[in-house]
Amino acid sequence: MTQKSSFVCFTGVDGSGKTTHAKRISGYLGRKHFDCTYVWGASRPILSYSFFALTRALGYWKHTKKNAYTDPLEFAPQVIRRRLAIFWRFLLFIDYQIKTTFAIRFPLFLGKAVVCDRYFYDLLMELELSKTNSARFTFLLSESLPKPIVTFFMVISDELAINRRDFPQSFFSRRNRVLIDFSRIFNFVIIDSSKTIEENQEIIRQVVAERLRGTKEHK
Repeated sequence: MTQKSSFVCFTGVDGSGKTTHAKRISGYLGRKHFDCTYVWGASRPILSYSFFALTRALGYWKHTKKNAYTDPLEFAPQVIRRRLAIFWRFLLFIDYQIKTTFAIRFPLFLGKAVVCDRYFYDLLMELELSKTNSARFTFLLSESLPKPIVTFFMVISDELAINRRDFPQSFFSRRNRVLIDFSRIFNFVIIDSSKTIEENQEIIRQVVAERLRGTKEHK
């Protein structure tokens, strides 16, 4: 990778400002003469479409929402759920490797700066909430994927999130709890979304600049 290859991620619940800040820092890096690309890094089914079709036919899930995670084992009996979850994670692993190769690995190999709006943390969060995750899957996925120089965790209160997105409070509180746990494991840089966009963007720019300097010194 060239000196100007860099990988920055954003995570957080819906309405926390991930997309806004990801696009702003992408534009900022572009103005600083980085060949920068913005990536929406959420998981999407590829090989696992067949798994969705099978579990839908068996009645294990009923409704889905565009751009939202769907648990294909939501209504499966517990014994079947535990067994199929292993195969489900295998398909997710392959699907995410395929997506990451085209969306992140190739641009980094070509010397681009990549700003990722969501990453595998969001997939792990949903698996944790549906009780289909495992420590081994978390380890394998995190160790096999490109490592960001920094991941920003956009923290937002349930009340503010509800004002921005029309979801029940439990939707935000449950996801925030999981991401807070992840922040200790993956060393997220926490950004307070109650502050203004300008204040947080200044913090984000400073942190990215520091990490870029550290990466160049290490090289």
